[in-house]
Parts: sequence; structure tokens; C-alpha cells
Amino acid sequence: MTKIILAGNAVTANILYAYLRDDRRYHVVGLTVDDEFLSLGGIGGLPAVGLSEVPAAFSPEQYRIVMAAGYSDLNRVRESLFVRLKHAGYAIETYVHPDARVYTEHALGDGSVVLPGAVIEPHARVGANTVVWCNVTLAHHCSIAENCWIAAGTVVSGQAKVKRNSFIGVNATVVNNVVVGDYNIVGAGALISKDTKSYGVHLARSAEPFRYSAEDYVKYFGV
Repeated sequence: MTKIILAGNAVTANILYAYLRDDRRYHVVGLTVDDEFLSLGGIGGLPAVGLSEVPAAFSPEQYRIVMAAGYSDLNRVRESLFVRLKHAGYAIETYVHPDARVYTEHALGDGSVVLPGAVIEPHARVGANTVVWCNVTLAHHCSIAENCWIAAGTVVSGQAKVKRNSFIGVNATVVNNVVVGDYNIVGAGALISKDTKSYGVHLARSAEPFRYSAEDYVKYFGV
């Protein structure tokens, strides 16, 4: 059983701890965050240790890290934690939930996280420190670079590329052969059918209220 320290103590860490707690391959013993975030406390009774003290509290020779930080500042916060923990001598665990399906022959990047229902098809690539959330499909020959966040229900189609530090929102679709530039934000439900530039923001139009009420809609059109 691998002994784990979670890097993070907010919502993402809370969710990952729930998964890891029920995974017999792992035993989570604590959390680490930047010292200024220690005031937020731990999760589920786990002790939280500042990054400056974590090697003394949890030896890099005995514990591995699961990246459990969110996507703040275009994933730069998680990227910074990843780099500093590597420099401190820690091995960063690549966590694949038992209910995910990984068919690619390419090794997933260090510190990547793949959650239940995700499917990574043959010949796809996932970079270091990237999160693949629930029910994502990464199709054949696509590639996701390092420090990306691929939110639930997203489809990245065959031979598409998502470059570093990009955030792809819930139920977004990236069409085959398209390149999403680095440091992009793609909103929930967006359809990306053309290459995007670095630092681009691509949001789907929100559903507008219909001019009939729900009662009138049922009356005239049925459901």
C-alpha cells in the first residue's frame, strides 16, 4: 500500500481524498500546502503541513504526492506546487481511478489524475500534472500537454491537441485535428472547431429564456 500526501487542502483535495480513501492501493496520511494556506485546516482529520516543513514531517523516501490542487490562475498554482515538490525530492504519483479506462500505450505524465468514467483511447497522450475529470473522452492520437485541466464530460477528438496550462470546461468538445493554444480557457459546452491562439477565451452562449413560460410551452408544444 502506497503512502500518500495530498498537495492541496480545498475542494479538489476533498474530492480526491474521498476516492483515495476507498482505494486499497493507497493510504493517505496528510496534506501539504503553501504555508499561508494552513489556516484553512485539514480534510477528514488529516493533518496539514506547510510546504516548508513537509520533508521533515513526511520523508520523500517514504511518501509519494498526489496533486490535489485546483486550476487557479490558469493552473499555475498547481504547476508551482508540482515543481517545488519535485525539487524537494518527492515522487509524484500518477493516479488512475479503477473505474477509468486507459488504452493508450503511452505512459501518462507524472502527477496526472484520471477520474471515474474517463476513457483514454489508443495512442492518446496526457502530459504531466494534468487532470482528466470524470466521463472525459480523450480520443485516439489526441494529446493533452502538461498542467491542463479537462473538466467532466469533455470530448477531445482524434488527433486534436490541447497545449499547456489550458482549462477545458464541462461538456466542451474539441473537434478532430484542432489545436487549442496554451493558457486557453474553454467554457462549459463550447465547441472548438478551429485552432485557437495562446491565452484565448472561448465561451459558449448561455441558454436564453424562452418567451413562453413552462406551463404555456407544455400547453402549446407538449413535452
